Amino acid sequence: MSDAMKKLAGKARIKVLFVRPPHHYWPIINQSDNFLVPLNYPTLAAWIRKRLDFVDVEILDCCVEQVGYQSLEREIRRRRPDVVGIGEKVVYANDALRAFEVAKKAWPDVVTIAGGHIFTHEPEWALRTCKAIDYVLRFEGEVALEHFLKVAREGGGPEDMLSLCWLDGQDGPMRFTKLAPALADLDELPPPAFDLMPIKRYSPFGMLWPRAATIQRGRGCTDTCSFCSWIAMENKHEMDDAGVTHDEPWYRSKSVDTVLKEVDILYQQFGVRYLFWVDATWNLDDKWLNAFCDGIIERGYKLGWWAFVRYDLLPRQHRTGTLRKMVDAGLRHVLVGVERSQPSALEWLNKHRYSEDKAEEAFHLLRDHYPEVFRQGTFMTGIRSDTAEDIQRLLDFAYACDVDFAAFHPSTPFPGTPLYRQAKEMGWLEETNFSNYDMFYPVMPTEHLSRAEVAHWTTWCQANFVQKKPLRYLSRMLSPHPVRRRLHWWFAFSIGRVMAMQALNHVTGKEKFEGFAGVNKLWKPSWYES
Repeated sequence: MSDAMKKLAGKARIKVLFVRPPHHYWPIINQSDNFLVPLNYPTLAAWIRKRLDFVDVEILDCCVEQVGYQSLEREIRRRRPDVVGIGEKVVYANDALRAFEVAKKAWPDVVTIAGGHIFTHEPEWALRTCKAIDYVLRFEGEVALEHFLKVAREGGGPEDMLSLCWLDGQDGPMRFTKLAPALADLDELPPPAFDLMPIKRYSPFGMLWPRAATIQRGRGCTDTCSFCSWIAMENKHEMDDAGVTHDEPWYRSKSVDTVLKEVDILYQQFGVRYLFWVDATWNLDDKWLNAFCDGIIERGYKLGWWAFVRYDLLPRQHRTGTLRKMVDAGLRHVLVGVERSQPSALEWLNKHRYSEDKAEEAFHLLRDHYPEVFRQGTFMTGIRSDTAEDIQRLLDFAYACDVDFAAFHPSTPFPGTPLYRQAKEMGWLEETNFSNYDMFYPVMPTEHLSRAEVAHWTTWCQANFVQKKPLRYLSRMLSPHPVRRRLHWWFAFSIGRVMAMQALNHVTGKEKFEGFAGVNKLWKPSWYES
């Protein structure tokens, strides 16, 4: 048994503390909108409370509580947890590493477990980079964490666990165990433990998502996009004897009744009025969608929704009345991963059933029949074959689609995705600092463009989306539909605010004025170090 495991053996009760560390935030949206509910923690907490009666669970969201790193050390010392768990996105990997170090310094007896996307796919990097991490728990955490806590309390060692990685001695090899089974039936999940979180403090003055909470109906996806971080975590995974994982598409959904119960809790108990769906593709399965929307309409809930949707499904859903019902029940903001128009580019991204004509049809359908819905699309720059002209043509494509807001992002190969594996094998990656994997900072060149050139033309698209057609944007600031009107005003204000702050800092010698390029850089909150 390892020294870390010995700390948990035989304990009458085990206290688990989930921590979201202090983060930088995107200045184009305010702090309230930046820090929505990290749904992984209340989901895991609810499962553990249901399955293990000897575990006490707490959640500390430093971002919404405005707990900086000095305060985090005091919080750990005050709470004295037996286990600290942190799961993070790629861009916040270094924040998680720092938080683990703070936890060990504040309470040396704590057992530290890393999870989430970055640690699942880079476990050895995490363990060797940060000696404060005892274990990495990979992929979905419900069954694996339950098993870990139960076996550790009974005196088992790491080799008895599931989905676990650890170092055999400080400089020894990494060891691993077989993967835990992921949940096939998501209705086994109890409602997330929202009572452990200050729900009413999330997005209280949000402009994009006012009085919002995150919610999820399903896991996985029906497509196989080579860059997708969702399916890198939520697909069906198997591991061979060498520790190499293999995956296949696997989409699972909660039942309508299960999701409606979660909405009831958020709406009635916590006053939530806006739902932020964290599903990779929300608008799958018309039968499910119709039944869910019927339930919302019958309840008389006044809700708004934000959701990732596939545009190839919208025309059919319009013809059958499903889309009308979705809008009547609250759909007000769609984000569509349009990515590209050329068939060769979509094929390179392994994205199926998409085309230029279908994209324009879907967005025009929303424009003409559902004007209350804000139409946002993302467009991917810097794929391997890109020239400057290819990237410039994306702006014309965004205009042709007539989206309300277009976001242009350099192709970012996240760990665990096929694109990342290909980029590493081919030597394309020129940036290894995960803090720069933010979908704004290019991490690899193309066959024709340097990273600096990819950044230049990506920013050119973003800036010219408004600058080339200002009257088009201004007219939408006068939209009769409140959500669309508010969002156009907010984006104009927030971009202007960032530009003005840059100008002031430039005059005072604090930073170089970068113009529109500075809009996409993360800001450090005033409380970050406190």
